[in-house]
Amino acid sequence: MVRKVLRYRYRQLRMFSTLVRQVRLPCIKTFMKNNPTLSNALIYGGLYTAAEISQQSIRNHRAAAVSGLGASPQVVLDRESVARFAVMGTGIMGPLFSKWYGWIDRAFPGRSKAVVLRKTILDQFAFTPVCVAVFFVGMAAMEGHQGKKLFEELREKGPKTFAMDCCFWIPTTAINFLFMPAWLRVTFVSVASFVWLNVLSWIKSQPLSVSSHASPAAASSSSHGAAPGSVQPPVVNIIN
Repeated sequence: MVRKVLRYRYRQLRMFSTLVRQVRLPCIKTFMKNNPTLSNALIYGGLYTAAEISQQSIRNHRAAAVSGLGASPQVVLDRESVARFAVMGTGIMGPLFSKWYGWIDRAFPGRSKAVVLRKTILDQFAFTPVCVAVFFVGMAAMEGHQGKKLFEELREKGPKTFAMDCCFWIPTTAINFLFMPAWLRVTFVSVASFVWLNVLSWIKSQPLSVSSHASPAAASSSSHGAAPGSVQPPVVNIIN
């Protein structure tokens, strides 16, 4: 029974992949192919920003509900946190992902199972740890931390983030390499990342266990909740 369901889902994914390749969007395709770094920076920056705004809105709504202020509280965003996410997604993660997927597609062309497995392993265990580190350290730097404090959040939240990343991104990455055309690859990752970035934003919003080290900047970062930029969506992949 399980095998039949898996086969059915596999056929559905193959059909979806065929439909995607038949989509006629010449202007968008041409722009993305000719400007991969710029286009993916804009896409990823927008998703990072949207994920942080969504998490802040959810937290504000829950806080208002708990305090009895009603179901439609006035939304007050932490603009500095949103700005940090925007910078992380647009200036760092978007270009980083674009360069990575461009390289890995050139280094390992094809869609055979062996190639997809190799790409998935490299993506998850070589690239993702880098994204997680870049995200937490980069966000800490933008929050004003220096010295050892740059790495506090990475040490505490990095392993948990990577474990959750594996559960989410290993199957997602396999689908990406198997079914997505090369020009749509980073876009697919970006869309999946919106879900992941909300999770990362939640992770980022959790206070450090060593609360005595938390500074006002750190407190504001925790208010945003994460990811890959504190959203963290590593980040990685972003993060991943």
